[in-house]
Amino acid sequence: MVIYRSHRPNIPIPKIDLFSYLTNTNEYNQTRDINKPIAVEGESGKTLSWKQIREKARYLATGWNENVGLKKGDVVAVFAPNQFDHVVLYLSLLAAKCTISPGNPAYTEAEFKHQITNCQATALVTVPALLPMLLKITDSIRLPRSRVFLFGDKEVEGCRPFNAISGKKPVSLPLQDIDGYNDTAFICYSSGTTGLAKGVMLTHKNFIAQIIQALAAEAEEEEKHDDDVVLGFLPFYHIYGLTSLILNSYYKVTPVIIMSRYDLELFCQLIQKYKVTLAAIVPPVAVQLAKSPIVTKYDLTTIRLLGCGAAPLSKEHITALKKRVPADIRQGYGMTETTSGVISQNQKGGVPGSIGVLSTNMEMKIVNEKGEELGDDQEGEFFFRGPSIMKGYYNNEKANAETFMADGWMRTGDVGKFDSKTGEFFILDRIKELIKYKGYQVAPAELEAILMGLEIVADCCVVGWYDDNQATELPRAYIVLQPSVSKDEHTVKQIDEHVSKNVTNYKKLRGGIKFVDAIPKSPSGKILRRQVKDWVKKEQAAFTKARL
Repeated sequence: MVIYRSHRPNIPIPKIDLFSYLTNTNEYNQTRDINKPIAVEGESGKTLSWKQIREKARYLATGWNENVGLKKGDVVAVFAPNQFDHVVLYLSLLAAKCTISPGNPAYTEAEFKHQITNCQATALVTVPALLPMLLKITDSIRLPRSRVFLFGDKEVEGCRPFNAISGKKPVSLPLQDIDGYNDTAFICYSSGTTGLAKGVMLTHKNFIAQIIQALAAEAEEEEKHDDDVVLGFLPFYHIYGLTSLILNSYYKVTPVIIMSRYDLELFCQLIQKYKVTLAAIVPPVAVQLAKSPIVTKYDLTTIRLLGCGAAPLSKEHITALKKRVPADIRQGYGMTETTSGVISQNQKGGVPGSIGVLSTNMEMKIVNEKGEELGDDQEGEFFFRGPSIMKGYYNNEKANAETFMADGWMRTGDVGKFDSKTGEFFILDRIKELIKYKGYQVAPAELEAILMGLEIVADCCVVGWYDDNQATELPRAYIVLQPSVSKDEHTVKQIDEHVSKNVTNYKKLRGGIKFVDAIPKSPSGKILRRQVKDWVKKEQAAFTKARL
């Protein structure tokens, strides 16, 4: 059995609740100014300091308990774009001993209802723009409007601003009756690859472990950066934004410039205006930074580090990006189920295409389709074990049975390997996304990286096209071209030849190339491959009908 462990020593995880861990005395809130703004609304300039956030959260916690009637373990659903007082809301609910279930504000009505009912929410917080749809749902399930709250300062349709329910005294510290190792702090919904989204139960311990893992990686930096400023556009309901922009930044008293919506020009404007030094991004943003003419209009030289997750960046991506933004690029790997990152490159980056090394306190192994444990340089599914691994899926015994193996190992559905030459891990693809061509496995991510190496390609997605005649899947590319490029046979030939000379024979784009206006993506930047596969089904149905 080959079990991979971090080269960093294990660090004990304190048995404490998350609110207390974030607000107790630490090296950052003792050496940095807790009265300076750390939550900054980028466009309006509204701010909150570390101290203001803590105090507002403590008074609100009493209000949640005494004025609303929330008690330990009650679930509060939150649907909103990033708000400058998001951190106040989250910390206040943690201090009230509630469980938070954040979700995507762009959901459909059915998706909102699924999360609200699945997590058994007893209260809800949102923005006025979403009230018409959400009140339709809450009224149908008899969740009273006295339990529906709003960001902002206005009462709408009988729903109060959550700031209006503050108590007359702050919640008493330390918090009592919270089992940090077992009590659930957040239920975050994972999109998964099939079926309805599943509620991922993450404990106080999970988040504290994640913060400790991130700090251990940063400790290897050669110099300290007390003047860092972070750009916060990643959604605060998503695990990447929640951990890096809300919890980790608050713990370290690091200012976050908050964007309620992603827009490339605004992204660049805020970096220049606030002299941003750190930005967590996803691959679609990396592509825009590398290829859009907008970027050249702004001074982005203050950026010292770009952290990128959701999918690996190829060598071509990195080279193109560094021409525009001369920063270190650090990639990593994580899931909602692992409380964000569990593998990451060092601060200066790593081998292009790698995801780095294992985080403190974590163990992993690589397993093939037969359940056999593999070694170095062998490709298989990643399994993890450690203190940041989720408690489990909420009210979903079937999913838990499929995900958790003996001795606490959690399977991921992601295929990768440990490269013995570089000492780093590489992610190749998801098991359910692999294309099977005549028995050979073709990883869409590999072909997508090659396609993105072409200047004429703005974005792309590769999926399988099933050929009845050959009884096999064929790799098929959906491509967004740069605006100046013609959608003609010459372009198709150019792209096909580029791929063919860079891959082995069975990986060629035998399923064809099709030009589209956009590739569907989740707010976190992941390709919504199921939607692209729906395109394939419709095209195949039309193709079959035309032959009859």
